Amino acid sequence: MHFQFLIEDQSGAALIEILMQRISLTNAAITYNCKPFKGLGGFTKKNTIKETKSGKLLNDLATYLRGFNKSLQCIPAVIIVVLDNDTHNTEEFLVELNRVAQLNMITVDHVFCIAVEEVEAWLLGDEVAVLAAYPSAKIQQLHTYVQDSICGTWEVLADVVYPGGVSKLKKECPTYIEIGKCKSEWAKKIGSHMDITHNNSPSFNHFITEITKRLSVVC
Repeated sequence: MHFQFLIEDQSGAALIEILMQRISLTNAAITYNCKPFKGLGGFTKKNTIKETKSGKLLNDLATYLRGFNKSLQCIPAVIIVVLDNDTHNTEEFLVELNRVAQLNMITVDHVFCIAVEEVEAWLLGDEVAVLAAYPSAKIQQLHTYVQDSICGTWEVLADVVYPGGVSKLKKECPTYIEIGKCKSEWAKKIGSHMDITHNNSPSFNHFITEITKRLSVVC
């Protein structure tokens, strides 16, 4: 079974790489590939080259779904699209995403997994992993977080693990690229300690369930 991931950003890809490395150690019959994008973007309106070759996940989604649908036809495979909820209504967002797949006649097994609000919610869902990766993390700040809430999740994680919190981080790392590197570091460090069977994030548990469904077919 081949798992092809389309992932909104580098930090999400960093986390999924670590999780899949661990999963593949116990199942040699699976392969995987992570394709990260440069942010969420938006659904295309006119399907111009400028719109569909932006490096953003939603802009390029139809193109990549068609490409992998063609290349993965002859092997057991699944396309898993991982993206943030941001300000979208989750149910309505899923309808839009599935509509893209339907309009492009995607026949390879595929699923959309939405991190609510952001992939950092999945990290915050495992308090033990957060503290193992960052022993000096602010545990009281961690306990103020309402799991999978729309609250500026990466900023919450920054307040928990970054010395001086998010305000200091934004001063020391003023660009999106610099902040992205920090987010990837958190994903790698915390992800290496995560227990995929015990997490407080419903959206993470949905993601893992979709993977284990396919693993049961392999087994």
